[in-house]
Amino acid sequence: MEDLRDLRDAKDDSHHYACRNWNVAPVSSVIELQFSMAPGTALVQKRRGGDGITIVVGGEAGTAEGDFATCMVWSTRPGNELPVLMIVMNNRWGISTPAETQHGERHVIDRGKGFGIPGEVVDGNDPVASWYAVRRAMDYCRQERRPYMLEVMVSRLYGHSSSSGAQRVKSEEDCIALFEQKLIDNGVLTPAECESVHREAEEEVAAASAEAANDPRPKPEDVEKFTYADSKVDRVYPGDYTGLP
Repeated sequence: MEDLRDLRDAKDDSHHYACRNWNVAPVSSVIELQFSMAPGTALVQKRRGGDGITIVVGGEAGTAEGDFATCMVWSTRPGNELPVLMIVMNNRWGISTPAETQHGERHVIDRGKGFGIPGEVVDGNDPVASWYAVRRAMDYCRQERRPYMLEVMVSRLYGHSSSSGAQRVKSEEDCIALFEQKLIDNGVLTPAECESVHREAEEEVAAASAEAANDPRPKPEDVEKFTYADSKVDRVYPGDYTGLP
């Protein structure tokens, strides 16, 4: 539960969480900037030894930015290769721009060939195939101490944000529905059990929404809270998270 509170209390933007206990570093609110940050953490991991790797995730639209090229350059320097797993979530849209109008390569992983970065394309709507693909990629980075690229083909069930419309896209495959049907076809679950899971999830979401709605409103004097992690050596203002000495 402490780890979950860490995720809840991280102060950034929507879904931009961090959790030190899980070794999840804060992501950047700037699109794809994390690709240029990844070689930095991987360099530290390589210097310290062990089998730690850096996993960085972004969308296919952001790979058109210089940060993606920076990651490929700095993770493949001869004699200084870095254990970076680059995961590209490809839903074929960059907010409102279709990928086919921007990308000349067949697959994003093809761009890694010039840098000697191996890669794989996987059906991201299949959780089983994705699990094995991520495992193979992680094993490569851990053992070879070199970068690897994984392109995950996924649906985009809703718009990126209100700027591109947030309506449900009915023509896109629903990965949850596909997996449920696969489980039913293989006798793992029954339709009734799937419905039970849906009801439990809806009840959990409703309870969480009610809890959030009933949280006390923030006070002006709390604006600096949770900007920094709590410090055990902060004797002047213990527990205020302001970062003051």
